[in-house]
Amino acid sequence: MAYGYRQLDPVDRRIVDLLREDGRMAFRAIARRLEVSESMIRKRVARLRKQGWFKIQAISDPLQLGVPILATTYARVRPAQVEEVTERIVRHPAVRYLAIGVGAHNLVVESLHADNGELHEFLQAELGRPGIVESETIQVVEIKKSVWDWEIPGGPSSDAPPEPKGRSV
Repeated sequence: MAYGYRQLDPVDRRIVDLLREDGRMAFRAIARRLEVSESMIRKRVARLRKQGWFKIQAISDPLQLGVPILATTYARVRPAQVEEVTERIVRHPAVRYLAIGVGAHNLVVESLHADNGELHEFLQAELGRPGIVESETIQVVEIKKSVWDWEIPGGPSSDAPPEPKGRSV
């Protein structure tokens, strides 16, 4: 089975790979590496960002920044109410990550709080509502690894020349 982003052509894949390595890499440097025009890179990056393939941002460790409470909650939500529950929770300002999954728990929520009282209020208000069968929350005390830079599986190696070359966008 082939994995990867089949919708991306080889040039787009290399652009994503280079920006994944260094999100601040200048378009001129990317163009030189790929032997294409800078305007082509600028247009393609704009299109890829607009289509939601990636966004460029700094990723910080909330605990290193002094956030007192980082909580991860695993919840089991009735399948018929998953969309309703997630649409409500995702709007809460403390929520930083929300994912729907499969398994014993079908919802994962990461949230930031000023203190234990605020965490308690959040859990009561958002995770004590109908549709949520059960939940378990852990307070994160140290982040050992946080990787948000995923390589596109099945992509060309960094030494492979991009194809096709040219000015088309």
